[in-house]
Formats: sequence, C-alpha cells, structure tokens
Amino acid sequence: MDSKLLQQYTVDAWTSIQQNLLNWTRFNQKKIWADVYQGLHDAVVGDRDNNINLAEHGQHIILLSSFIGSKRYMQQLFQDSMAICQSFHKPDIFLTMTADPNWREIQENLFVWPNGQNQTASDRPDIVVHVFEEKRNALLKEIKDGHVFGKVAAMVHTIEFQKRGLPHMHLLIFLDESCKIRSAKDVDDIVSAEFSDKNADPELFNINAKSTVHGPCGAYCLAESNNLNSKCTKGYPYAYQPETIYGEDGYPKY
Repeated sequence: MDSKLLQQYTVDAWTSIQQNLLNWTRFNQKKIWADVYQGLHDAVVGDRDNNINLAEHGQHIILLSSFIGSKRYMQQLFQDSMAICQSFHKPDIFLTMTADPNWREIQENLFVWPNGQNQTASDRPDIVVHVFEEKRNALLKEIKDGHVFGKVAAMVHTIEFQKRGLPHMHLLIFLDESCKIRSAKDVDDIVSAEFSDKNADPELFNINAKSTVHGPCGAYCLAESNNLNSKCTKGYPYAYQPETIYGEDGYPKY
C-alpha cells in the first residue's frame, strides 16, 4: 500500500480549490471593480512605454486581497503588522514554536499498514496539522490569558512549513508598557540558556538535550559561510557568558 496516497490527494484537492478560486476571479472582474484598476494599470504602462494605445496592453487579472498568497493579500498583512508596530513600537519577544512528529497525540493516531509497515507522521499531514493547530491555540491562550511573559498588548504570528512538511510558527509579542524588558534580570526571568537539572527534571533535560542544542557545523554550513576563516553562518559556537548582558542595541547575550 502506498503511504503517499493521502499526500497526493491533499495536493490534488488543494490545487482544485485554488483553480476554482482563480476561475471565479477571472470571470467576475467586473463584480470586484477590477476594471478601475485595469485602466490605471494600462495608463501607467502606456506612459512608461510612450504608447497610449491601451488596446495593445491586453487584460490584467486582479486578484483580491482575500486570495491567499496574492500580492494584495501580502500587502494587507504587511500593512496591518506595520500598523501594530506603529502603535506598540518594536516587539519584545520573538518566539518560535515547531511541530514535533513524536508528539503523543500524533503517535497515538498512527497505525500499521496491512503489509506490516509502520505509518509515520509524514504519511498523515492531516493529523500533524490538526495537533499543531490545537497546541498553537493553547500556547497563544496561555501567553495572552496566563500572562507567562507579563501583560500582552499585541501579538503577530505567521506559520510556515518545513521541506519535510512540519509546520512551525514565528510569533512576535508586544508587551504592555508595565511589563517591558528593561534589564538582564527581566531577560533571565523569561529565557534560560542553561540545561535544567538532570536529576530534578529529567524529562525537561532530555528535551533540551535533544531539541535545543546546535550540533557541530558540517561541511555544507561552512561552505555556505563564504568566509576565509570558514566560520559558521549562525555564529556558532557562541562564547560562554557567566551572566546575561543586556546590550545597548536591545539584543541580550545569554
């Protein structure tokens, strides 16, 4: 049995939905007043090429801002994010949440194929995405209502997918003025760059050792550095810090 059938079906279903949306947009340009944009676009192109014969410019299809991935969609998200920055200034915390294929909720819903082959998380993107969404909502609720970092004024996040299909979230957190990070102590209250005690909390210790340690730089990493000294592009290994230093540029050294 082919373990990739669900992935093929998911891609086919997604492309069918996208094509239907594009077809609707193409044949309903007048309903969305795209002819107004069309005339403006033709005028700009005509001025640039010194050609005022608009009939020679063809037809330009306008994608709505509600069409995910379109130029107007991305511009709208960008403008919304910049409006939040204008109101609350620069974000205080940059948080990344990644999906783990070994999450219990994922592993418990995988099964064995009739041929005896074990199903993997990559075979079930539906389960991975569903579990990630539930955990993402729980994390955002904990940050907003639980005040784990203090009182939150605003949040902005985006979700991306790795090449192997696992989703991850980049989250910007804007703290309330009363909870702003202003010293090294404030940083240490939120971030720890140390291993947890192996005897006191072995589970957290194993998670840190497995998931948060940057391994030795390979030949590819060093080759991409474009540096005569063959230094890591990410700056590893970092120099050890006996204590956290809160830099003048706002970026602490843990």
